[in-house]
Amino acid sequence: METVLILLRHGETEWNRSGRYQGRSDDPELTSHGEAQARRAAEHLAHLGLTAIVASPLKRAHASAGIVAEHLGLPVATDERLVEMGYGDWEGLQQAEIKTRWPGLLRRWKQNPAEVAPPGGEFLSDLQRRVRSFLMEISTRPGPILAVTHAGVIRVAILEIRDEPLVRFREVPIANGSLTTIRWRDGHRSLTHGPVVCE
Repeated sequence: METVLILLRHGETEWNRSGRYQGRSDDPELTSHGEAQARRAAEHLAHLGLTAIVASPLKRAHASAGIVAEHLGLPVATDERLVEMGYGDWEGLQQAEIKTRWPGLLRRWKQNPAEVAPPGGEFLSDLQRRVRSFLMEISTRPGPILAVTHAGVIRVAILEIRDEPLVRFREVPIANGSLTTIRWRDGHRSLTHGPVVCE
């Protein structure tokens, strides 16, 4: 049996545009450009025969999933494991503001994000446990399955599939509206396509 999981990062929000950490904050909604990104993703996915759509419950991801679901005629289920990493007190702030208030911590976060967490936020190891659990479950289901989620979740999923350490978390670029495809076949898993931005 082959299982295919396609990971879609939600469309652009105002906070993405202004370079603010979003995390679990649920205020930012999709911009018109973000909605267009979701529509382009839906067009790209239309011929792949998706069997299910699952999304993070945060508004920006669920709204992106809704646009795809309407285009494809599929329902959207939610999964808390797909929620973005919690950035605690950094949420809503730009990096320059964080650098002013937590210069040492931000420097450590950039050097080795696996060793520190934002104040009141989540450690990458916690996010990794959530993502591992989700991937293990999905790997036993028939697909293709679409998961609409966040950059942090997709970065960790890619590192898991590549068997790479969390220290490389910040080295994995995940654009808004991009698609990443993971396959499981005969006990083997592979990153077969992505991240690919739908133009």
